[in-house]
Amino acid sequence: MKFFIKNSEKTGTCYHEFYKGKWDGSTFWKEDSLLIHDDVMFEHRGFVEAIKMVVPHYDPYKETEINKDAWIKIGNVMQNADTESKEVYYEANEWLEQVFLEHDCFTILGL
Repeated sequence: MKFFIKNSEKTGTCYHEFYKGKWDGSTFWKEDSLLIHDDVMFEHRGFVEAIKMVVPHYDPYKETEINKDAWIKIGNVMQNADTESKEVYYEANEWLEQVFLEHDCFTILGL
């Protein structure tokens, strides 16, 4: 993976966690989550802006649930983004295709 890592690969705590399903309110850094470093996330503004456009309550410092319909809409908005921002979306999308087979949503756990 180019943009995301697993928990076992993280160095430090400046990561946004893509958590399978609804967050349980207490568990962080699950090995089956995807992590993206804060610097990487915000270097690819097109990705972040697409999330904000579709999910206006998105807050990079809190938890935000995103369902499959919203994720598809984010993908549609991404069509106008820069190439690397699209790559971030598509890398996450590969993981999310499997997540959405078992869960109605995923949760982005902010910093």
